[in-house]
Amino acid sequence: MVENQKICRIIEEFSLYLLEAEIPALNISVSKSGKRVSILFVCDKIEEELLNELEEIFKAKRQHEFEVYGWELIGQGDAEGHELMLVNNLVDYFTYYIRDGKVYFNLVRYE
Repeated sequence: MVENQKICRIIEEFSLYLLEAEIPALNISVSKSGKRVSILFVCDKIEEELLNELEEIFKAKRQHEFEVYGWELIGQGDAEGHELMLVNNLVDYFTYYIRDGKVYFNLVRYE
C-alpha cells in the first residue's frame, strides 16, 4: 500500500508542475512490471526553459534514505520547485523525448 501511495504522490506532484505551466492537455499512464513502475506523462510541447529546469532538477540521484525517514512528512504545496525535488527523491530514472509536437516524460521507479 505504501508503494502505491508513493506512485500516486509522484503523479500528483509532476502533474501539478505541468498543469502550473499551463499545459492544456495531459495524459498519464502507469505500467507495473515486477518491481519496476513506469509513469508516462504526455503533453503538448512545452517551453525549452521548463525542459531545462526539469533536466537540472532530475540530475540528482534518488535518495533511498529520504523514503526511510519520512517522505510523507513533506507537505503539499510547498515552495515552488520543492515538489519536484520530492519526485526526484522517489524515482530512479527520468527521461523525456519530443515527437510529433508532444513531449513524453518517463519516470521510472524500482521498489
